[in-house]
Amino acid sequence: MTTQYTQPTSEKRQELLKIAGESDRLIKDQERKRITTLSRTQTWKQEKAGIHPQRIQLSTNSVAWLLSDLLWFIYKQVPTNNINNNNKSK
Repeated sequence: MTTQYTQPTSEKRQELLKIAGESDRLIKDQERKRITTLSRTQTWKQEKAGIHPQRIQLSTNSVAWLLSDLLWFIYKQVPTNNINNNNKSK
């Protein structure tokens, strides 16, 4: 189940950036892909569905995302169940 993306509070942004050892900055597509591991198409679909941070239009052919938004997006991901769990009750 996916949930709508909500922006982090200022305090949460600062906390995530401190943990990452970064300051907030704009992230272009190539770095966004390394951070989120999502393709452009996956990112676009998730943005349209409201579950991924929205891009910021810098110019006609240039977009970026806030680093703190991407870190929050990753932080809020719901962990998946281990389908290969060998510790099943008998």
